[in-house]
Order: sequence, then C-alpha cells, then structure tokens
Amino acid sequence: MFILYEKENKIAGNKMFEVGRIVIKIAGRDAGNTALVIEEIDKNHVLIDGNVRRRKCNISHLEPKNEILKIKKGAKTEDVHKIMSAAGIEVLIQKKVKRSEKKKPVKKTPVKKKSKE
Repeated sequence: MFILYEKENKIAGNKMFEVGRIVIKIAGRDAGNTALVIEEIDKNHVLIDGNVRRRKCNISHLEPKNEILKIKKGAKTEDVHKIMSAAGIEVLIQKKVKRSEKKKPVKKTPVKKKSKE
C-alpha cells in the first residue's frame, strides 16, 4: 500500500515539469538553449528535446517557462521541432555530418629472399 502512495506522489508532485512544458537548459553543454519536456522519468529527471540533444536531464538544470505546448508523451524530434516552430520558437536544426570512410592501409607482403646455391 505504501508503494502505491509513493508512486502517486512522484507523478502528481512534479507539475512544474509536465509533458509539453517549455524549459531553458541552464547547465552543461546545451546551456541557454530552449527545449520541451517530452516525458517525466521520475521526480528528479525528465526527458527533453528541442534545441538541445534529446536526453534525460535533472530538473535542477532546467528553468521552466510559463508556456505549455500540446504534445504527445515520447514524441519524435521532428514533431517537437514542428510544434516549436508553430509556437514561434526558433528551432536550431543540426545537420548530420556524413563521415567519410577511412582508407584501409595496404598490407605489405613480405618479400621472399632467394637463397644462393
């Protein structure tokens, strides 16, 4: 019975970071960029996506904004970008870079020495 009560509190206690909430990342590599909350993982972590890399993030590294956009839980990155641009938020699209194949080194075959007889 205690476990059920604890789970309910985790979900209900995190209304500041509900799915669709616009947030700004304030720590780390993506600091200063705008994102959307895609999924609540637990009481301290959410999944974010947008102008940041899609990843699990601690809520202490996020600043919530007043706006909430309507989005499905676990939405794809493409859907997140469409919704953000429709809401007037500038979307920074990072192009995937094709990596060129490395040239394989040519193996040198050992030269057989002729024996003098």
